[in-house]
Amino acid sequence: MVISEMEEAIISIPNPFNQDTVIDLYLTLDRDTINKVELVNNSPYISTDIKINAKILSSEKNSNYFEKDNLELIKNYASSYVKSNVEDYLYKTSKEFKSDIDLFGRYAVKYFGTWDKWLEYNWLDNYQNSFFDVNVDLDVVSSYLIS
Repeated sequence: MVISEMEEAIISIPNPFNQDTVIDLYLTLDRDTINKVELVNNSPYISTDIKINAKILSSEKNSNYFEKDNLELIKNYASSYVKSNVEDYLYKTSKEFKSDIDLFGRYAVKYFGTWDKWLEYNWLDNYQNSFFDVNVDLDVVSSYLIS
């Protein structure tokens, strides 16, 4: 998702109507993810804007997921769920693994006028000090259950 290479995925999220069950969602990216890097007090501030389409694949007996209010609740819950997981992933790769596996450095290099200044900054050492702003816009669209 973060580097726009996800073609499709199926995830299970806790059901906001019944925490003992899950809702399965089929996800596709709606557009390429937009990533930006700024340097704030010499630390990377990385924003990522992810737009996802989701289709509900599972349903409980007597569920009424397709009422407008219920669909909105699922949308908001799924957006928060994906956002939380992406944030956990980004902080884990930067703080624990100290590895820029999503290549955010390619967005930061523009702040350094020369290659020597880039090397002097030492991106990988500074990457572990990154802060992330993740925006997930997830839209629950027509479902296989309806079609």
